Order: sequence, then structure tokens, then C-alpha cells
Amino acid sequence: MRGACSSVTLAALCAASGVAAQGSAAGLPVLRARHATSAPQVKMFNPAGSIRVVGWDRDSVVVRGRVANGEAFYLVGNDTSMKLGIKEHGDDQPMARCDLLIYMPRRSEISLKTVTADIIASDVSGWFYSVSGSVRLSGSATTIDVQSMSGNVDLDVVTPWVRARTGDGSLLVRGSPQDVDASTIGGTLSIASPAIARGQFASVSGDVHYAGAPLTGAILDFSNHSGAIDLSLARSVSGVFSLSTILGAIENGFSEIRPISSTPRSIRLSLGRGGAQVSVRTFKGTIRLRPE
Repeated sequence: MRGACSSVTLAALCAASGVAAQGSAAGLPVLRARHATSAPQVKMFNPAGSIRVVGWDRDSVVVRGRVANGEAFYLVGNDTSMKLGIKEHGDDQPMARCDLLIYMPRRSEISLKTVTADIIASDVSGWFYSVSGSVRLSGSATTIDVQSMSGNVDLDVVTPWVRARTGDGSLLVRGSPQDVDASTIGGTLSIASPAIARGQFASVSGDVHYAGAPLTGAILDFSNHSGAIDLSLARSVSGVFSLSTILGAIENGFSEIRPISSTPRSIRLSLGRGGAQVSVRTFKGTIRLRPE
């Protein structure tokens, strides 16, 4: 039953974390177009609404969008460094919804910030931040650094390095990242990638779900304070699993395998040929280790 629940949780997160860039690309008017180098540095800001960024194989930046009455769009800078987005007010009035769709060279390095606006980006690298908007990243990138304080984050990327943070929002890691540092405070953290060679996964009170089988030689570290850590492992899994808790419980679904060592609050277990090294720690959360 728990295996089914975990699979449903991951599927639900995939659906729930899809953030909508409002309106079709064809229906959005062009706001600005300009030449760029093959790898420009671009800062973006859109406080409310949505912003979608698409990497392409052209030496230009094209911005489409809808800008609400009373708001102003800007694009300044040169071919190698530019800033674009919606101008902040000088008063306390809330910013109206604006929707932006931006095409830029794939090798661009971007710094993108929103307040409530949702973010979708594909085939670009850089830093992505929102206070309460959702973030969905896909495609290939050189590095990804993403944070949303209360919005959901969905990563489906091919990249050497990822750093991802949420507060109360859920965080889903899939695709083929190699080195991952992912954490939440109260949100659910779900990992569904077979490609992670090094991973640090942590939460304070949110549950952590892992599904699959670690790579041979992978080093994975899971930690939690009061939330549960649930590892749903393929039967072909190969690794040494070190599980420990201070006040919580450990549920070992591989009871037919004799542990290397065990105490009432810790278990060290070798599965298969022991190819990966996996450490799991909680303070008072439950640890569940089970076959899929």
C-alpha cells in the first residue's frame, strides 16, 4: 500500500507543479527584439503573473508578452549583458499581472526573480527565485540554482549541478542531474531520478520520498528532523544503507536480508553488491526502507 501511495504522490506532484505561462506564444505581441552574443548574461524581473524563458539556437533575444495597464516593460544593456522585465513601482500599490515569454540563446546565464509570478524555463542556466510563485525547469543546463519560499518547484533537467530550496512548497527532482543539493523546510521533497551520482536531501518537517535505485558508486545523504524519509527501492538495487534515528522508528522492508549491524535505533544493511553508499538520518521522523 505504501508503495502505491508513494507512486501516486510523485505523479500528483508532477501534475501539481506544472506552472502555467498564460496565453499561447502565437497570441502574445512582440515587446522587443534585439541582437545578443551566444552567451549573454541577462537579469529578469516580473513581480506578478508569469514568465517563461526558452533557450534557442539564435543570436538574439525576443520578448513577447502582455503588460497590464499602468505597468511598464523595459529592456536595457548591450549584446553581452542586459536587464529586462517589468518596472517596480515607486509607491505601495500592488503590481498588476504581466505575462512574458522570452526567447534567448541556450548558453545564456540568467538571473530571474519574481514575487508571485510563476516561472517556466527550458534549456537555460542560472539562478531562479520566487517568493510565492511556482517554478518549473526543464531541458539542458550547465548549472541550476532555484528557490521558492512558498511555491512548488519541479526540476526535470539534464545538468551537472543543481541546488534547489523550498519553504512550504513541494520540491520534485527528476530528469538527469548529476550533483544535487535539495532541501525543504515544511514541503514534501521527492526524488525520482536514476542519474544522481552525489546527492544531499534534507527537510525540517516535510516528508522525503526517494524512488528508484542509486547509481553504482553514488553517494546519497538523506536527513530530516521530524518528517518521514521513505526509500522505495528497485529490487535490483545495490548499495550499503546506513539508517539511524534518535527518537523515531525504522521500518525495514528488506527483513529477509541480514543487517551488517543493528541497534534499536540504527541499521546498517548491504543490498546487492553494495555499489552505492546511502546514509539516512532523522531526529524523530520515521525511516522506511522497502522494495518497490
